[in-house]
Amino acid sequence: MRLGIQLVVIAVLGVVGYLIWQARADLPVIGPYFAESSAGSGFGAGTVLVDVAPVTSERLVDTIQAIGTTRANEAVTITSKVAGRVADIRFREGDTVRQGTVLLRLDAVEILAERDEAVARQTRARQNYERGVKLRDARAVTAGRTEELAQDLAEADASVAQIEARLRNYELKAPFSGRLGLRKVSQGALVTPGDEIVTLDDISVVKLDFDVPETALASVHPGLLVTARTAAYPDVVLEGVVATVNTRINPATRAVTVRAELANKEGLLRPGMFLTVDLAYGAKDGALMIPEEAIVAVDDGMFVFAIVDGKAERRAISIGRRRPGQAEIVSGLSKGEIVVVGGVQKVRPGAEVSIRNQRGAAGEKPSA
Repeated sequence: MRLGIQLVVIAVLGVVGYLIWQARADLPVIGPYFAESSAGSGFGAGTVLVDVAPVTSERLVDTIQAIGTTRANEAVTITSKVAGRVADIRFREGDTVRQGTVLLRLDAVEILAERDEAVARQTRARQNYERGVKLRDARAVTAGRTEELAQDLAEADASVAQIEARLRNYELKAPFSGRLGLRKVSQGALVTPGDEIVTLDDISVVKLDFDVPETALASVHPGLLVTARTAAYPDVVLEGVVATVNTRINPATRAVTVRAELANKEGLLRPGMFLTVDLAYGAKDGALMIPEEAIVAVDDGMFVFAIVDGKAERRAISIGRRRPGQAEIVSGLSKGEIVVVGGVQKVRPGAEVSIRNQRGAAGEKPSA
């Protein structure tokens, strides 16, 4: 009985060993050693199947991602300089108004009466002065008297101008073109200086403020393009340009605030919205790029396997900037060379390789 069990175990081990031997070239880590020994001992070709990709020359653009806050191009809260009762409201909430549009009038009956009185004095002073000039020409009055009449007219003119300036404070106008917010007063309400009446925002152009690290300060300047997205309109890509870079760096965050301007003709954006921002601030033409999966990191640096005359050649490399799925090669490779990207773990220096799949094509291709 025991002998039978032992024979069965031996048979099973023999079958497993045979299957492993048949698949020896495809085994991870140790497969290449079998391939090399097979090649040297006459047991088979010892070729390793790999996926490869060319070293491409591309335009590499540096981008910064940030969170920005929108601000109105111009914004103001309409208030009154004087106390008075609301006599006439000439706007509706949400209206788009032009600069100089009268929004609200306060009761100014007393001021109007004062102006009428001042105008009457002005008229009388002007008549007296004109009569004095005629009499002076006829040598009926002295020149000194005429000067006194001219002074009386000047004082009357100043009094009228002063009252009219006060009267203008009872009429509230839009200081610039824009959209009105919510009304905070009602007809007949008593308004005092500083009371909020309505907000006015110019959102035809929206300012977008965001921070970038000081390390990018040398490359950020007015005129750079930005793209932005908002959760309110996830399918809309908003485009704008950098308008201003702040003159001060925040000592706590070591970042500088950048202000971009976005056209907002459709009125989608409102002040205070959060936007995700992509700022393209630097570009390099002719950057050598390879897929990241081709890179093998070891204690003394990084390397890749280049294919030369059908064999794997280990190359030490230095990498620069990265973007999703790709890395820039600063040294160690040339444009057009072929590197292993799939099956790297099976390859050893000098091993013969067979290309199973080649990704892309060597040469220039446009940057994403």
